[in-house]
Amino acid sequence: MPNIFDYMKWRDLPLKKVEFNEIDNLILSRVSYFPFDELIKDEEKITLKEAYDRYKKINKKKEITFLQKEDKDLFKILANSVRFSDIFISDYVNKINIEEEKQFSAITIFLQDDNIYVSYRGTDNTVIGWKEDLNMSFSNLVRSQVEAVNYLDNIAKKYKNKIIVGGHSKGGNLAIYASVFCKDKYKKRIIKVYNNDGPRIY
Repeated sequence: MPNIFDYMKWRDLPLKKVEFNEIDNLILSRVSYFPFDELIKDEEKITLKEAYDRYKKINKKKEITFLQKEDKDLFKILANSVRFSDIFISDYVNKINIEEEKQFSAITIFLQDDNIYVSYRGTDNTVIGWKEDLNMSFSNLVRSQVEAVNYLDNIAKKYKNKIIVGGHSKGGNLAIYASVFCKDKYKKRIIKVYNNDGPRIY
């Protein structure tokens, strides 16, 4: 069965020539899972290729672990592709709070068509992440949903671009929740919302 790796081999074309589509969305929802913690400094805006070059240098000294082993290959493919290597990434956050039972991570991606894609990470491999996942099954509100709204509001305030919002698994739920409950003045700039295999909002 074809996957996103096959897609990148078949259609590695600039976003300016071939417009953004649902598979691109799925790929960028995975970018939020990449281990950017030591790769991007606060308020820094770098290309995906620059992030990968930094990863290679750091990884020579100590092993950087990916949440999914396939993402290690995906990072390399995207960083060396025509379609995604020059896109900028910034505003990476990764927050884990045991007391609040919160696991939240997101990143903002600048597309070549001048839109931005806000990518929310799903559940990671921490106990708190899985506990929050469980909480989401019966609670009206979890801490990551609050964080997701605040993140989207801050990004919309900081940048004037039109916005695509997406995520995978729990990240898909956060994408919907943030898009619904962000400030009204920002909603008109949201052009698409993607929930990739995530739980619905009850």
